[in-house]
Amino acid sequence: MALRASRIPNPTSIDPSVLVAVLLSGAAIYLLQDVIAPLALAVFLLVVVGELSLLVHRLAPKAPRILTLGLSLSVIVVAFAMISWIIVDNVTRLLADTDRYVARLDSVLLTIGTRLGLELPPNIERLLENIEPSRVAGGALAWIRGGVSLVVFVLIYLAFMMASRRSFDLKLTALTSVDEGAAEAKAIFERIRKAVGGYVWIQTITGLMIAGASWIVMWAVGLPQPIFWSFVILVSSYLPIVGGVFGVLGPALFGLLEFDDFTKPIILLVGLQAIQLIVGYIVQPRMQGGRLNIDPVIVLLSLALWSVLLGTTGAFLSTPLTVAAMAMLAEFKTTRWIAVLLSSDGNPYPTKPVRRTRGASDASKVRAGLNARSGETASKP
Repeated sequence: MALRASRIPNPTSIDPSVLVAVLLSGAAIYLLQDVIAPLALAVFLLVVVGELSLLVHRLAPKAPRILTLGLSLSVIVVAFAMISWIIVDNVTRLLADTDRYVARLDSVLLTIGTRLGLELPPNIERLLENIEPSRVAGGALAWIRGGVSLVVFVLIYLAFMMASRRSFDLKLTALTSVDEGAAEAKAIFERIRKAVGGYVWIQTITGLMIAGASWIVMWAVGLPQPIFWSFVILVSSYLPIVGGVFGVLGPALFGLLEFDDFTKPIILLVGLQAIQLIVGYIVQPRMQGGRLNIDPVIVLLSLALWSVLLGTTGAFLSTPLTVAAMAMLAEFKTTRWIAVLLSSDGNPYPTKPVRRTRGASDASKVRAGLNARSGETASKP
């Protein structure tokens, strides 16, 4: 059964101001990405702190709220410190063995070139002759400075947001003309918080599963620094699609530099890919259910879009940002059609998967959700 034509947006009836607003918002985000990127990451961490606070409150119901928030914030700060220490320590070790890795990479390229019948196999030393060390050092220093600046700004934003949490409800009430508007706005923010919080927990749990299983495979094969690579796999699990590819290829390519044959790198490649497939296509969908309700194609497109607008931060936050945008767009009549297109089943409102019933088609379920929501919006002033 097809949807009624009245439910399908007519291009001539679409408000042009919506398109203009979207384009101007995208341009503003791109031009102010140095300011918005740490702010967006701070908001994301604020949601994480809130979820951690709720978890601590469940474990210790009598604990004061200020204590639970302080403990959650401490966890975030300690996590940033551990991340910085792990990166600096392991990168230093990798740089100390640069000569050995260059020699091994020359051997690998020579073997590949010989098997391909190349008369002059590529040589790393010849390639490095065209690279200016001063330029590389300057780029590395700029990258480190940018990372440190990002972390500092994120923590500053997070601290101020934590301090102003109590006044947020008062401001929200003052901005709305009636109590119903304040309640509706709070409901939207609560829906966004639950969706983003659910995404964080699911990605964290599945990321820990992938990282733990990958550590076992890397330890069994004998890959050096398995803890570091497990950490890289955990962090990359928050990056949709691309993160899984890097989590598989990174340790496997590093294995080419460490081992004298191709057997162990191939074992790493196959083992890590099997873990990614099992968790990504079997475990994660069962845990996720219909909480996010985003079309897989939209996930890929949002990754590209937010990467352009906010750089690396946008890549890591592409899914949460899209979830938040879909929740807000679904609340307005002129933009609801965009939320429908972003959703996976045409109904952006449910947070739980809809059970199939005999005799009910997917189109009827979508129409039922849209009709229910349209009835709600029709009653609003």
